[in-house]
Amino acid sequence: MGNSDLFEITITAIGEELAAASAWEIVAIFALMFVGITVAALWFAHSSSKIESLKELQKRKIDVIDKHFNEMLRIECPYCGTIYKPNESECPNCKASTKKILFPEMPG
Repeated sequence: MGNSDLFEITITAIGEELAAASAWEIVAIFALMFVGITVAALWFAHSSSKIESLKELQKRKIDVIDKHFNEMLRIECPYCGTIYKPNESECPNCKASTKKILFPEMPG
């Protein structure tokens, strides 16, 4: 066995080691990409559910405000002066459909 044969065996062994190392590096890169994509997907799902819960909370707040505002709001008939609730379509006294809205006084 000459020097050239020994050199070829060494080159072949180094090439095989590099190929094995490259294969593991490729597997590691794909594993890291999979983990990264999974984390990103879970973060997106969490943030979108958080946004939905915030929208639901905002809707509830608006419903409560509307309910209390409608309880405070009163309508005055411009013809007979009767005061009634806004959910009635006409004056319960004279049946007029014209309305004058009375807003509640805010404490100062």
